[in-house]
Amino acid sequence: MVKCLSDGSSNGVVKRKEDNTCSATGGEPHSLGLTVVTDDLEGAKKRRFMVYICGGYKDTVAERSVLMESVFPRMYLYCKQRGYDFRMVDLRWGVGDPVSDRHDTAELHVEALTQCQKTLGPNFILFLGQKHEVQTLPSTISREVFEAIVSVVERDRQKMSKRKHPEMDDIISDSQSNIATGSDTGSFVPEHNDDHDSGDPAQNSGLMSDESSVSHNSLSDADETWVSPAGTRCWADFDRDLILLQTWYRLDENCVPAVYRLLPVSTQQPDFLSRDGERRRQARKAWHATCLLLWGVLQRSGTEALGGEVASHLLRTVLDCEVEQGLRSLGTEAPPEEHCHCYKRVIPDLHHSLRNEHAAHYIDLLKGRPQVNRTLNAAHQSFVDRIHKKLRHTNIYERNVDWGIKGLNPKHNRSHQFYTEHISSHFQRTVINSLNKVMKGNKAKGSFDIRRREASRMRIQEEIRRHVNHGHTLENNHVLREGFLGEMRRAVEEGSSPRPILLLGPPGWGKSTTMARVAHLAPSWITGAVKVLVCFVGLTGESRNVRLVLQNLCVQLAETYSHHTELSEGLPQLVNEFHSLLGQLRADSPVILVLDGLDDLSEEHGADLSWLSTPLPPHVHLVLSATTDSACAHTLQKSAQPTVLSLPPLSPDDITKALEHKLQADHRRLQDWQWQLLLQACLSCPSPVYLEAVYAESVLWTSFSPQGSLGLPPDLGGLYVGLLACLERAHGEQLVARAAAVISLSRGGVTEEELLDLMGRDGKVLQEISLSHSSCTSSSSLPRVPCVLWARLRRDLGGHLTEAETDGTWVYRWTHSELGRVCVKRYLKTDDSRKLLHATYADYFRGTDSQHRNIFQPLAWTLEEDSTKSYVFNLRKLHGLPYHLVRSGQILSFLSECVFNYEFLLHKAWGLSVLHIQEDLKGAVLPEKELVDMEVLAATLELSRPVLLQDPCQLASQVIGRLGQIVAEDLPVAPGDPQKFSYLHDLLAQCARSSLPVLVPSYSCLVPPGGIPHTLLAGHASTVTALTRGQRGLVAATCGGDGTLKVWDLELGRAVRTLEGAGGVVGDSLTLCLEDRVLVVRMGQSLQVREVDSGKVIYCESDSLDVPVVTTACDGQLLVAFYDGSHLVKVFDLASSCCLLCCVNITLDCDPIHKDHSILVSHNSIKDYVLFAYRSGGQAAVFSARGGAVLSVLRAQHGAASIQGVEMTDQYLLLFCRYPYKQDSEIVHIELFSTASFEYQRSVLGCSQDYISQVTVNRAGTHVVAFCSSPLTGITQVVTWNLETEDHKHIARFPGILTAGVCLELRFCVGVCSGERYLRLWDLSSRINDQTLTYNVHKVKMDGTEEVILMGKHPRYAVCRSLRPGTVRVWNLARSRFAGRPVRVEHGLYGNTDVALVHDLKLYILTDRGTANFTDTPSPIFQTLLVYDLIKRSYVRRQSGLYIVPCPQHEYRLLEGQLLLGLSETRRERFSYLKQAPANLVHYLKHHTPNTVPLRPR
Repeated sequence: MVKCLSDGSSNGVVKRKEDNTCSATGGEPHSLGLTVVTDDLEGAKKRRFMVYICGGYKDTVAERSVLMESVFPRMYLYCKQRGYDFRMVDLRWGVGDPVSDRHDTAELHVEALTQCQKTLGPNFILFLGQKHEVQTLPSTISREVFEAIVSVVERDRQKMSKRKHPEMDDIISDSQSNIATGSDTGSFVPEHNDDHDSGDPAQNSGLMSDESSVSHNSLSDADETWVSPAGTRCWADFDRDLILLQTWYRLDENCVPAVYRLLPVSTQQPDFLSRDGERRRQARKAWHATCLLLWGVLQRSGTEALGGEVASHLLRTVLDCEVEQGLRSLGTEAPPEEHCHCYKRVIPDLHHSLRNEHAAHYIDLLKGRPQVNRTLNAAHQSFVDRIHKKLRHTNIYERNVDWGIKGLNPKHNRSHQFYTEHISSHFQRTVINSLNKVMKGNKAKGSFDIRRREASRMRIQEEIRRHVNHGHTLENNHVLREGFLGEMRRAVEEGSSPRPILLLGPPGWGKSTTMARVAHLAPSWITGAVKVLVCFVGLTGESRNVRLVLQNLCVQLAETYSHHTELSEGLPQLVNEFHSLLGQLRADSPVILVLDGLDDLSEEHGADLSWLSTPLPPHVHLVLSATTDSACAHTLQKSAQPTVLSLPPLSPDDITKALEHKLQADHRRLQDWQWQLLLQACLSCPSPVYLEAVYAESVLWTSFSPQGSLGLPPDLGGLYVGLLACLERAHGEQLVARAAAVISLSRGGVTEEELLDLMGRDGKVLQEISLSHSSCTSSSSLPRVPCVLWARLRRDLGGHLTEAETDGTWVYRWTHSELGRVCVKRYLKTDDSRKLLHATYADYFRGTDSQHRNIFQPLAWTLEEDSTKSYVFNLRKLHGLPYHLVRSGQILSFLSECVFNYEFLLHKAWGLSVLHIQEDLKGAVLPEKELVDMEVLAATLELSRPVLLQDPCQLASQVIGRLGQIVAEDLPVAPGDPQKFSYLHDLLAQCARSSLPVLVPSYSCLVPPGGIPHTLLAGHASTVTALTRGQRGLVAATCGGDGTLKVWDLELGRAVRTLEGAGGVVGDSLTLCLEDRVLVVRMGQSLQVREVDSGKVIYCESDSLDVPVVTTACDGQLLVAFYDGSHLVKVFDLASSCCLLCCVNITLDCDPIHKDHSILVSHNSIKDYVLFAYRSGGQAAVFSARGGAVLSVLRAQHGAASIQGVEMTDQYLLLFCRYPYKQDSEIVHIELFSTASFEYQRSVLGCSQDYISQVTVNRAGTHVVAFCSSPLTGITQVVTWNLETEDHKHIARFPGILTAGVCLELRFCVGVCSGERYLRLWDLSSRINDQTLTYNVHKVKMDGTEEVILMGKHPRYAVCRSLRPGTVRVWNLARSRFAGRPVRVEHGLYGNTDVALVHDLKLYILTDRGTANFTDTPSPIFQTLLVYDLIKRSYVRRQSGLYIVPCPQHEYRLLEGQLLLGLSETRRERFSYLKQAPANLVHYLKHHTPNTVPLRPR
């Protein structure tokens, strides 16, 4: 039943598959619940270049080092500037030989090379010298080959034993004792190696590999003379050979077919893994000697048993394996010249310098003699010849270089330095030329904004692709729980109700795999053209942000069901658009949303799940998964009321089936006792992740493993603890601890460059490497942590580690979060240790201790080409620096380096969006108290968000334009006092020094923060053209530019009903009638009446020449249409199928002034009353809808009035009148008339700053809300009037020109701005009682009182003139309840040059100051008198054409009989009496004495 291995029998070597799970590099995964990511080959090729560097361990150090040190940073920068990742992989850098405990170096190197070959461009660079590569031993040998070699040894031994001399017994005994296990080292140590100098300089040139993951073991240069058989061999030599083979190679029958496996070095040399450097060095020395003997045996006997060619292939070096793989083309038929390059170095005078102590590093010499080892030299020449046959000469670059005293040493020899520089420049040109062929076709065109939008779109598409590919990977390997899938199918088929399905299970229970299987099978469970949208939360860093998850789902829905839809980026808007898009689904095109792992959502937006609690529309199936007993699961069960399905444990049949499937796929078998051990462990913890992990552990079992040495913990946590303990023994405790901690605390994963750098910053790791590896060197030219150490650890982690794409690069993260929790518990036990590692992360992103900071850690990589500057943003830094600063507790650094660092904010808003900055601000926890700077900056970014989403480069303009005045006014109260803002001063100074050319405002020209914020309600796919409010409840209705009608529940903040457009009608006016059951849509001259529930059109009119202006009466039962441009009025009864009640022509005393938009109507109605007026006219009328007649005409209180709006409450009929005010100015009054008697009641004064465009009244009738838009500034103000207290407030300001606005309650004030797809929602109740916003507030201002005048006829009242010109207050002196506050305040009644006199609660204002030219000497005069009644709150008289001599205010007196006493123009000779009506001169009175003035008239 078990399939045999197809390879291995021909060459005698069997490659052992160490792990069965898929890594990010590819391969065939066999996952049963592990979240394993496998990017497809084409996806991996797109944006990543990987170049594999190889060459001899000893003789090519100079060339390889200069590439890694000098060329790699330049190439990295070159690729990053163009939006690509670049890596150079040299597993020999910092390593002296390929020794490892498990003899898997070749496999490790080939796997790394294969990963590089999955990318485009040149991926294999070979350096050749004149020295043969270090010889290695095969890790596995097929049974047939090994037994053939043993047969040859036994045959030769038998032949020799027949000629054995009697005296040979003592020799045999001595020989056997020499190869027996020594008491000190426990290993086979030939005596002739006792004086071997293990401190050879060649060994000290790099770090030794540890035991986990290198392919073959090696022989040292000093022992190469033992390779060639020489002299006479005795029977004892063959006996020793046989013992060596049988001791170090054991038959492993767990492989199919069985193989002989080379035992780990530590089995016979325990000190090989010792943390004692000296003991490890001795064990290493002993292994070299043993390895030498084994290689000699295989060479001699293998040649005779297999033939020279097969034996040579059996004993091939690591470099042989690399070249064989490197010259292949992975996945294509391209010739090797497309991706392979070879640099061949020749030292012509090397043969004349063989006595030099460094010569052995560059050519093979005989032991102890300055002579070339001809055997190895011939092997090397044969190796070079094979390369010439496979690779064209155009890709082989030969260079000659002279020998130096210290060998090839660029640091001490100029010619050698020139040689390495030439190699570097040639390598760089060659690689760049190849890469440009790939990059040229991917260059984005157009302006930067276009490129930025395109890049954003591509990121979303690639994110979607990764989730789809991941789902296919998991689904293809699903072999479990077929019975439970039937239960899932029934739940989906019965899911006609809008309830989601929630799949719950403990960690590692296989939820992701089951969800992937559901996504694959669900289309066959439901009829119609089913669309499946899938998201595996946590698969990438972006998928942990709920906003980005929603954005991806909306993009997929829009592309399928609503083309050309422009989507938002904010979470609240995306929620509305998500439900709006779902509402567009049809019965024949259902959609299934599969969202896995919702409890992995990050803290942005508090992992908001409210959007999943909304009832689903028909034809939408929502399948969710979360961990049992998680906070997310409890939230979903409480809010969404889902159908809950619990994932059952694996059944014994499932476990047996899965294990057998894996063994068969991996060509393995287990011994009976091993099978029982594995099976019982899986039964004790029936979890797919546990099954996957223990099976990966069983792959390391051999048939000769001692029964008592194997054991499996009964739970997943214990298994992970055991795994970490094994890794610590194999790789070093500090190395494993640091790597695990770095991965566990990363933000969504860690790149290889980050990991190596962060490990190198730990002194304990460096000390452990130095002590554990005898070949460690402190040379500055070598890496602190060789990448091969991480490569071996990564290989041993196998499927527990996943490579995923995030932030535009590739990162490593734990496959399952449970391992991360175990690592944190094991290695980061305290908060201080976690904060310290976060701080180290932050230092890395800052670029500290880095000589290439501008290359590896800039905010963005910039490139100037063709007079165009392009940017590629460092998303790892933009995301990582604030993340780790906050978690390390460095709040002050977070504020200074991120939040109030202009360049950081600019690059983050540019490379990501301003929304990411706002998420950073929300996620920061400040110590002790709130920082005012943070609040102000957050409010500023909220106001500027629409602009910055379109053009982030306006950040400086927006910040200065909004905060300039606020910051300028922040001055210390006294010298030495602190300023209010600690950081904003510096931020604005940075904005003025922006790295980009920006328009810097010279003053605060934009709306500053501090007003009432508004909420954006999204849902329309196009511009909103009309808005109305409902008659019942908190309901509003809107129309989009595509004709779509939406009914909104403002309390829920989303659309609850969508009606498709009918007849191509795009409404420019809407009206909800008949208790919100009927919607009236007007488009130009067309009128359409539709039912809200069914969308049915019940009345349609399109033949009118005039535009109907629509309102309702009788609680929405009657529809009243005034036809603009004519006197026609139609009344329809909506309760009677919209039948026409009456059609009349009405006229007023005055004709309309305007041709278009001439009719103003009230939107509220009392009884059957409709209040209407002609715009800019002076009168309004009350129309009876049922009677079809005008009941009363209301006239403004002054002929100069211009009516701008009309409305109605239960008590008042409201006329909004504009009056001329001062010079070139106007003022708005609200004139109130009784709804019972139609009589004038009073006026409510506004201010001269009001320019009313939309008027609405709240349902309670207490407040008037008006929207004042200014086309000049592009700013709209929200102003209110309290009809009871007459307070007038400018309550909010916002950028934009409002086209429609309604107010249901003060909590729900809604408006629509020109060209926007959103509704803006304000909560005015939060500031409606804020007296600082009031323009005519009834309390004493701190401006002082200039004069107090008692009212003679009204002794209870006193009038105070303020020091502020134009302000007058009326006080009630008798009523205690008015103590401390005036009963009336009037503002703006007169100016600085006017004279205001008070008499009997009337204000007499002398104004219109001019010059009298009819006198001999031109003199100033007052030409106009205004009389303002403080009781009626209106002007009662205006008289012009006067001749009143100006005097100071205190020199005028008002007398009884409407007389005004004042001085003449000469002031010394006479007084004058002026009679106010008709305001002419009455008397002159001359002085009698200089000091006495009789004021009594004649």
